[in-house]
Amino acid sequence: MNNTQWMSFSSQIKNPNISALISFRSFNDQNKKDSELLASQYGFIDKKLIIPKQIHSSKVLFTNKKGIISNCDGTFSSEKKLICSIEVADCMPIYFAHKFEIVYGLIHAGWRGLVNNIILLSGELLVSNNYRLKDFDVIIGPSIQNCCFEVKKDVIDQFDEKFIQKKITGGYAVDLQAYATNHLLKSGFSQQNITRIKDCTYCMSDFYFSYRRNNENKNRMIGLIGMQ
Repeated sequence: MNNTQWMSFSSQIKNPNISALISFRSFNDQNKKDSELLASQYGFIDKKLIIPKQIHSSKVLFTNKKGIISNCDGTFSSEKKLICSIEVADCMPIYFAHKFEIVYGLIHAGWRGLVNNIILLSGELLVSNNYRLKDFDVIIGPSIQNCCFEVKKDVIDQFDEKFIQKKITGGYAVDLQAYATNHLLKSGFSQQNITRIKDCTYCMSDFYFSYRRNNENKNRMIGLIGMQ
C-alpha cells in the first residue's frame, strides 16, 4: 500500500503562486472535514474552500465566495484566500491555472459532463471574465482510462468514433482523456499547456479509489487548487 497521501501537480504549473494536488486513497481521514484537513496538511495559505455539490452536470461557476455551491461540477476563482475543491473516483479532475495572474479552477468531468460540454462551457466562462485561454496551464488528473472504461452502445453513441475502441467482450472502451483534450483544444487552450496524468484509477488499486472497481458511493479522492 502506498503511504504517500497526495500527488502534487505544482511542477506542471508555471505560476509559482498556484499549487494543485489530488489525495491518494492512503489519505484516509474520511469525514466531512477531509478537504480542510488536506489543505492544511499540504500548506495552503488558508482553509476557505469552495465546495461544489457535484451532480455529473456541465454547470461551472466563477466565484470569489467560500462555501457549498449546489448543483455544480466546477468552480473558478481569483480570490487568493480561496481553494477550489472537488471529489473524484474515476471521473477526471481537470485543473486550470493562469500562468501570470491569481486565477485558477477545478472541474469534475465524467462522461456525462463531457458529452454535455463542461469543458467548452469552462472555456466560455473564462473568456467571459476577460481571460485568454492560451494563458492557462491545464492538468487532467488521474482517472479511469480506456483500458478499463467499458460501456455499452447507448453511451458510445454520444462520442465521436475516433475515441472508441471495440473490446473482445463485445463492449466498447472510450478514451475520456483524449476526448477531454480534444475539447480543450477546440475551446482554445494550447496543446503545449495541457498535461495528462495517465494513471488509471481502476487499475492502480493501491493508489486510487474507483467507483467502477469497488461499486462504492462513499470513498473519493480530493482535488484541490489554490495559493500555497
